[in-house]
Amino acid sequence: MTKVIKRKGTLESFNPDKIKGSLQKATIDAGYTVEEKKDILNEVLNNINKEIGKKEKVESENIRMCLLTELDKCEPYIAKSVRRFDQRYKSR
Repeated sequence: MTKVIKRKGTLESFNPDKIKGSLQKATIDAGYTVEEKKDILNEVLNNINKEIGKKEKVESENIRMCLLTELDKCEPYIAKSVRRFDQRYKSR
């Protein structure tokens, strides 16, 4: 199972539900319903799972960059919402 290296150096098991929750919140923040963007969210989540699942360890920042890259390709407004959240809460 893939382990995630958190910003403070701790390790935890990769949990795709965390990414799914973040995607859902960002979708709503971008002005959409989760149902409207269900197919895109599933595609993004599947692509991230494929990429991350191949690795033994991955840094949380790499997961975030992979998420943003996937969103930039197909849904830039949701990517913008994720970046806005990062600026507000992650830079502290």
